[in-house]
Amino acid sequence: MVNRLINSRSPYLRKAANQPVEWFEWGEEAFAKAKKEDKPILLSIGGVWCHWCHVMAKESFENEEIAEMINRNFVAIKVDRDERPDIDKRYQEFVMATTGSGGWPLTVFLTPDGKPFFGGTYFPPEDRYHLPGFKTVLRKIAEMWRHDRERLLKSAEELTEAVRRYAEGSFKGDVDEKLLDKGIEAVLDQTDYVNGGFGSAPKFHHAKAVELLLTHHFFTGDEEVLKAAEITLDAMARGGIYDHLLGGFFRYSTDAKWVTPHYEKMLYDNAELLYLYSIAYALTGKRLYQKIADGIVEYYRKFGCSNEGGFYASQDADIGELDEGGYYLFSDRELKEILDEREFRIATLYYDIQGERKLPRIFLTEEEISKILGVSVEEVERAVNSARRKMLEFREQREMPYIDTTIYAGWNGLMIEALCMHHKVFGDNWSLEMAEKTANRLLKEFWDGRELLHTHNVEGLSEDYIFFARGLLALFEVTQRHEYLEKCFEIVDSAVEKFWDGEDGGFFDSERAVLGIRLKNFHDSPTQSVNGSAPQLLLALSAITGERRYEELAVEGLRTFAGLARRFPFSSASYLLSLYTFIKGVYVVKTEEHFESALKLFRPFKLVIKEYVDGIMVCEGNTCRFLDSTEDIINQGRLEEP
Repeated sequence: MVNRLINSRSPYLRKAANQPVEWFEWGEEAFAKAKKEDKPILLSIGGVWCHWCHVMAKESFENEEIAEMINRNFVAIKVDRDERPDIDKRYQEFVMATTGSGGWPLTVFLTPDGKPFFGGTYFPPEDRYHLPGFKTVLRKIAEMWRHDRERLLKSAEELTEAVRRYAEGSFKGDVDEKLLDKGIEAVLDQTDYVNGGFGSAPKFHHAKAVELLLTHHFFTGDEEVLKAAEITLDAMARGGIYDHLLGGFFRYSTDAKWVTPHYEKMLYDNAELLYLYSIAYALTGKRLYQKIADGIVEYYRKFGCSNEGGFYASQDADIGELDEGGYYLFSDRELKEILDEREFRIATLYYDIQGERKLPRIFLTEEEISKILGVSVEEVERAVNSARRKMLEFREQREMPYIDTTIYAGWNGLMIEALCMHHKVFGDNWSLEMAEKTANRLLKEFWDGRELLHTHNVEGLSEDYIFFARGLLALFEVTQRHEYLEKCFEIVDSAVEKFWDGEDGGFFDSERAVLGIRLKNFHDSPTQSVNGSAPQLLLALSAITGERRYEELAVEGLRTFAGLARRFPFSSASYLLSLYTFIKGVYVVKTEEHFESALKLFRPFKLVIKEYVDGIMVCEGNTCRFLDSTEDIINQGRLEEP
């Protein structure tokens, strides 16, 4: 027997359609039922890619006994966090505030009007792992709702009010180079100089933090800053966090050394990392970085996009019955079956595959293997490439993890921007063609001149507007098609009208209050934040048009969150990059004769416009000057190594 989720748009919700829980989607029907029947609400939030969501579904939501407890005592609502990140964000704030951690699956108990009073993430069905079992939690909450409700209601009011006070709090402050220096220092302090990355396990990519380091190195020449960036870039590129047979990054590493990931692949991660590795190659010329960037593009070209344009949201971590990562693993016994003796000898050293099934990672480089075996580097490279092709062919005969083909406007905007950078750096035509196809599809299906959708039939969020506008601006630069620039302005103006806080500054995440609260996202989690990246976009638009209103919005946005950036300097590298843009200025290059070469050269905050001038003209603020050569484009504003 199927439940009402069978007709949902979301693939995550549809996967719960055969569970015995009487699920509702988020909406008035569920809340009306809870009020009518005087029942608390069980809210479960997750994603179709999420391993522990699948585990809790199998252990608890497919369990007849637990489902009966839920149906008897609660109204159950399931939410797809990718489809409704605004709902997820509010309840994540509550769970983080009360437990100190968040994530998915998110499990929250609410009053009939949606106010949270108890929550957590994964609960096992029985008491274990030092966690209360889900049966225990359900039983206790139901009992308290009947016999100690006032305490629950009081808790709900206090907790909701605390989130509201935080959302309405003022974090204004001054913006200057000291704030930027504090942020860069915080990133360096968090850097793991042994294993790469930031902090300890679990480790996430923090692409914008690495981009900040590369940017700072560009302007200062500080080799220690470059070293900090390269340690992380190299570690991620060599580790199990990257799919070495096809390409693309997994969501995060469970360990400090990047060996074992959680195996889901997310569009927003790979978009930010494609942008990062492209500029890292442009700055360093390191061949490994091109290999990684090209691999991300190859993965999406092969499995992650529609021929009509548009990039898919995610790929699941699991196959079959909760087999997390099994699709990607190899044993040396399997390698013996598919590789010849020479390939096997070299591949087991290169990918560190010995004995039981393991995830390929770069354990020894081609040069290191060459010295160990006494053969040429070229022979090692040939063996690695042929082994990789055979291993990939073998892997693709397995059941592939599910790919969510949902198109989200904001994440596609990030990918459009990344593909434009990949095209600029490497001259890859497919990247540009797919960026245009994707932009044209989104403009046709998601944008009506005033409203931008998040995905089909779902209202857009401020991040959709800002991220898509950034993609359109990048696409304008590489194509010089003014219709993309015009649409960029339209979408930004609409975003300001719908989401900008005219009293205190900053962009709200959604046009309407959820739980009576309008939030302004600042932390870069799981993507760069809208209020972190928006000022950089606004400064660029001001530089193009000379309209001060965009610059004024950017400065007001930076001031709005300066207090938060000062207290938590590592929390939003995207904000620090926007602050860096404000301090250094957008660097507008105007040229017709040297357009292609000017476009290809890497310089942070550079925007090239194809316009007839006598040679090359650069403008910063209200000052313009002519340059003698394209090389001067990247030399202007740089300092010698301290």
